[in-house]
Amino acid sequence: MTGGMASRLGGAPTALGSLELTAAWTAVANARLAEFRRQCWRLAGQVRAGLIDRISAVDALYEIALVHGLVQAHGEDRLQAILAEAFAGAEFNSFYGELSA
Repeated sequence: MTGGMASRLGGAPTALGSLELTAAWTAVANARLAEFRRQCWRLAGQVRAGLIDRISAVDALYEIALVHGLVQAHGEDRLQAILAEAFAGAEFNSFYGELSA
């Protein structure tokens, strides 16, 4: 807690309090990460179905991650790995569909 908030709540921050705040921050960041992962898979399915293009989906997801602090909280490498996993093969499915058409 910051000094202003701590004084309003009747105390100064403690080491335990600091750990609890860090745990809360991590829990919220992880919840956001779980939803980010779900949305990656959902949009990858839309790409595979040919409803949206892969580049637009990935760009939008990365922008969402930036705006919601996921890149800062979890790192770019982790988010790119989630995107890569969800979208692996997405660009190839439409290619195979074109060959069979």
